[in-house]
Amino acid sequence: MKKTFLLAIGLLSLLMGLAPIAAADNDDSSNTGSSPSPWYLGTGLGVDIPAQDWNPDFPIGGTANLFSGCHLSPTFSLQLSVIPTFFTGNGLSVADLRVSPELRWMSFPGGVDPYFLLGPGFDFQFASPSGYSTSSFAALGGIGFQFDLRPGEHAFIESRYYFLIYKNITQEDVPILVGLSEDL
Repeated sequence: MKKTFLLAIGLLSLLMGLAPIAAADNDDSSNTGSSPSPWYLGTGLGVDIPAQDWNPDFPIGGTANLFSGCHLSPTFSLQLSVIPTFFTGNGLSVADLRVSPELRWMSFPGGVDPYFLLGPGFDFQFASPSGYSTSSFAALGGIGFQFDLRPGEHAFIESRYYFLIYKNITQEDVPILVGLSEDL
């Protein structure tokens, strides 16, 4: 847990170091006059920390996120995320694939922007070497920070909380991701 915390602090420090570079690059004097598209696309990488009812052989996992969305207003967006997650330890491994539509609320658009995520989802889980697989409904909540690199290009760091609802148990985990997104 201490290593994960230090990793998260290091990544946040790296992104905060990019903010002055992004501010210098924001000198965009070539305005084309066309209205921007409401669509955006992004990707991220990170770690996943099991929180409740996970196999103790899996202290930490790797995760990624591929998402696309549409700005409904300057503060609200609707996005679809596809998140593969991998855990391994003691000869066992689990792969999760999560698909979730999410409502994204950005409180203060422009510059460094905090945002919140909320939505339902679906989780597909595959274990090996046993070959066991299952699926469940999921719910997620998240918080993140978006940093404008230049107009239409953004870096982000976010933490999500997943609550997975299986037949006889519930599982909880916390992915922490860093990545890039771009307005289309």
